[in-house]
Amino acid sequence: MEPDLLAEALFRYGMQGTKTNLIRHNENMTYCVDNRYLLRIHKHAEGFQTGAVYDGMNRGEIYREELRFLDFLSSRGMEVQKPCPDGEGKLVTTLSDGTFATMLTWLPGRNPEKDEVDYDLCFRIGEMVGKLHKHARMCQKIPVLCYDAALCRRLKQKLYDDLGSGAFDAKWVQCMADAFDFIAKQMDAFGQDVIITHADLSLSNILITENGLVPIDFSLFGYCHPMMDLAMLYCSINGLENRRAIAAGYKKAGGAVCLKMLDACFALNILLAILLHSACWPGQEWFAARFKRWCEEVFLPLTRGEALFSDDFYLIHAN
Repeated sequence: MEPDLLAEALFRYGMQGTKTNLIRHNENMTYCVDNRYLLRIHKHAEGFQTGAVYDGMNRGEIYREELRFLDFLSSRGMEVQKPCPDGEGKLVTTLSDGTFATMLTWLPGRNPEKDEVDYDLCFRIGEMVGKLHKHARMCQKIPVLCYDAALCRRLKQKLYDDLGSGAFDAKWVQCMADAFDFIAKQMDAFGQDVIITHADLSLSNILITENGLVPIDFSLFGYCHPMMDLAMLYCSINGLENRRAIAAGYKKAGGAVCLKMLDACFALNILLAILLHSACWPGQEWFAARFKRWCEEVFLPLTRGEALFSDDFYLIHAN
């Protein structure tokens, strides 16, 4: 019988019997606790695979560094959630089966709805990312995930492993492998610009609060080129004017856009999503057509040395 991780976690935080509500289950099981706290049980949903990303790193230490990074951002005046220690004063709790749990303060707010995404909201999102990056540049070096050339090599190997399991059509595997090689070279070429990035900044990880926009869920944060966060936003927010607004807000907050790395990080975000979900996406009805488009519109042009985004953020090869 599997342990009741939620009950155990609540007990460890001295909150047994408290009302909880499951918010979502992706890389973590995330609960609202008594409308005051956010409990994360770091157990992935079935089919969500992160082994190649972490590559044997101490996940508990990475979660601890995430909470310390949130404290750092808070100390610099940025609105973020605050870590809450367990009953023993630990920021990261290890449950009986080895699963880690962490708790943060609850921030009242809501995620933006897709139908309310417009130029103004996107401009403010860009500003928020620019401010985040400005603070991140001031943080001392910490041991966390690195979205770099070494990761590209690990993901490329996972791609070949998944080919053996029949997850992908063989004719497109080399296309993705070549894309990983191209991205790795770009990561090395622009390595001097690396900072701590959120690395998972979609609309679901942004809150609209009474104090403005707030980034949440830094559980996949790590070192990468700053364009990692803009590229992720461009993967999840459609529309030319919205992309232009994000870039304009980012520049207003002091950020600089590098189109070559925006292209590389845009492709990397898509490749990461495919491989993180390689145990479940390939079997879903929508995947084959979408996968073919990604290969034709993103991976192939990239490896041919063609730009993905124009100077005005038009997505060149999209149909």
